[in-house]
Amino acid sequence: MSFKDSVLKKHRSLASSLSWFLRGMVSVLALTLILMPNSWAASSARVLHTFNIATAGDPVSGLAMDANGNLYGTTRLGGPGGCSLGCGVVFKLSKNGKGGFAYSVLHTFAGFPDGGNPFGAPIVDGAGNVYGTTPNGGHAGCGVVYRLSPTTGGEYKETILHSFNKFNKRNDDGCNPESYLVSDAAGNLYGTTNTGGGGGVNGTFCDNGCGSVFKLAPNGDGTYTESVIHSFPGTKGNTDGRNPVGGLVFDSAGNLWGSTQGGGNGNGTVFELTPNSDGTYTESTLFMFTGASTGFDPNTDLVIDKAGNLYGTATNGGLGHGVVFQITPQPGGGVKETIIHAFVLCNTTVCPDGIFPFNGLTIDANGTLYGTVDLGGGASSQCNTGTPALGCGIVYKLTPNAQGKFTETILYRFKGFADGADPTDDRLVIDASGNIFGTTTEGGNSTACPDDDSGTPGGCGVVFEVTP
Repeated sequence: MSFKDSVLKKHRSLASSLSWFLRGMVSVLALTLILMPNSWAASSARVLHTFNIATAGDPVSGLAMDANGNLYGTTRLGGPGGCSLGCGVVFKLSKNGKGGFAYSVLHTFAGFPDGGNPFGAPIVDGAGNVYGTTPNGGHAGCGVVYRLSPTTGGEYKETILHSFNKFNKRNDDGCNPESYLVSDAAGNLYGTTNTGGGGGVNGTFCDNGCGSVFKLAPNGDGTYTESVIHSFPGTKGNTDGRNPVGGLVFDSAGNLWGSTQGGGNGNGTVFELTPNSDGTYTESTLFMFTGASTGFDPNTDLVIDKAGNLYGTATNGGLGHGVVFQITPQPGGGVKETIIHAFVLCNTTVCPDGIFPFNGLTIDANGTLYGTVDLGGGASSQCNTGTPALGCGIVYKLTPNAQGKFTETILYRFKGFADGADPTDDRLVIDASGNIFGTTTEGGNSTACPDDDSGTPGGCGVVFEVTP
C-alpha cells in the first residue's frame, strides 16, 4: 500500500467521529480570517463513464484534456496485472460529434517490471503522448515514470522513462511518486517522490530518505536521464519538509514550488527550488504550517495565478475542517500566508460544506479556483452514515473580488448513487465553455469494488461533468 493510499483510508475514517472538532469551536472563533460566506448554485451534472472493477476501478486522480477535448485519466485498480486487485489502467474518453464520449483503455499496468496503481493525473503533449507516474511497480518496486505514444494502428505503446530505485549504489534515488508531472519548454519533466532520496532516518514514511524532487531530461533519442534536484532528509532538527505528495508548479521566473505534508514544524511546508547557472537547484523552505491558524497537513499540489500568488489546500485547521490557503511572495523576500476559505463546521445534523480537503485545485484565467472534497456536502446519507450526515463530497469554486476576498460556491453535491461519490481529484479539467470534468472513487451503477472499506455507497467510481 502506498503512502497516499494509507493516508486516504485514514482520512476517510475520520468521518466516523467529529466530536473533537466541535469541541474546538470556542478556540477557533478567535481566528482572524479573510472570508466570504458560501453559496449554492444549482448546477447540472452527468456521468460520462461508470467503472467496473473487472476492467478498471477506483480513479483516485484527476484528468487531462487534449486540444480536441478528449479526456485522459488513470485508475488505481483493475485489469489483469500482477497486483491483488489489478494494477490499474490509463484510459481515454474520446469526444464524439454527439456530445458524448467513448471509453477506451490505453494501457493496463502489470506491476513488475511495469508500473502499478497510478495515483497522479496524467499529462498529454501536443503530439498526443501521455505521461505519468505510478508509486508501485518497476524493477525495484519504487514506481516508474511512463510515456504512452499513439501508434498508426490507433493503439498506444508504453515506454518506461525511469524506474525508481532507492536501493541503488548511491542510495540517492527517490521512491513512490504519487504526483502528476510538469514539463518545461525544453521537454524536461519534473515531479516528486514520497519516499527515498537518500539519507534521512528509517521509519514508516522515511525509509532511506523522506522524499525527493526529480528531473527527467530528454536525451534526443527518446530516452531520458533522471537527476534528483532535491532530497528531503527528515533528520532530527531539520526544518525541511518531509514526504511530498503533490506535484510542482512553475512561476514566471522558472522557479519550482511545491508543498510537503509533513516536516518543518511538523505540520507541513511550502518550498521553492531556484535554478542555478550550473544546472543545480537551491531549495528554500518558505513557509511552515503551524496549526489551526494557518491550516496544516497539505496533501496536494499548488496552483499559481498571474500575479505569482500560490494556492493550495490543507486537510486540517481553520475552523476545524481544513482550509484553502494563499501564499503571496513579499517584495523583500519571504512569503505571507492567508486563509481564503475555511471549510464550514458541521452542525448536529449535517455537514453543509466539504470537510478535510485532501484534493487539489485548478485555477482559470480569471483567478477563480475550482476543487472537489471527497467528504461533506450533506446531500445524501448514503455515504459516511451517522450523525451528522456527512454527505458524499462536493464540487466547489472560490471566486475572487477586487478586495482580494474569495466567495465559495458549491456547484454540485454528490448523492452517492449513479452520480458518483468521494471525489479525490488532484486537479479538475475545465473546458473553454466552463464545463468541469473530474472523477469519483466510488459510486456509479456498477457492483461494489472489493476494497470498499466503508460498505457504502459501493461502486467503482465515475467520470463526471458539471455544467455551471
